[in-house]
Amino acid sequence: MNLSIPCLILLILLAGLVAFSGCTATTGPVPQTALMTPDTTTPVRTATIVTSAPTNEIARITVDHFGMNPSTDSIYEFVGKVEVSNGVYQSVQVILRYPDSQEYAFDAGGMGGSNATIKQFSLFPDDRYRDTNPEKIIALDGKRYGTVYRYENGVLAWIAMSDNPVSL
Repeated sequence: MNLSIPCLILLILLAGLVAFSGCTATTGPVPQTALMTPDTTTPVRTATIVTSAPTNEIARITVDHFGMNPSTDSIYEFVGKVEVSNGVYQSVQVILRYPDSQEYAFDAGGMGGSNATIKQFSLFPDDRYRDTNPEKIIALDGKRYGTVYRYENGVLAWIAMSDNPVSL
């Protein structure tokens, strides 16, 4: 009989819960749910800006380092890569010409065709030219071309154009 009292209390509680379970709902018409419709948008057409590489680019210098050697802090240097765009050349030179007409040249040898189109170079100007901006020249088979400075995606570049020959 001891077990029947707790069972009886539990049955009364369950009957009360079942009897009042529907009493919390609202009665009457069901409100309509709000239907969210997006505003109509008109697509805006913008012109795509395309910066194409110049078709008359024949060679370029990309710079790895220009200044004091970071490991020794004692050698003034110009280190980078020279690249030819098209054509075959027996001699490709990178030339630094300073305002006093002093020149420093690196001959990369033959480039293009079956030869490499990109080669490393290193120039070591005199320390007295530190903080001086030389003219960068690329010579292809003896013909010199002035360069135009560009900053492209974090890379310093001097580009030689076919329509920019330089005289001595």
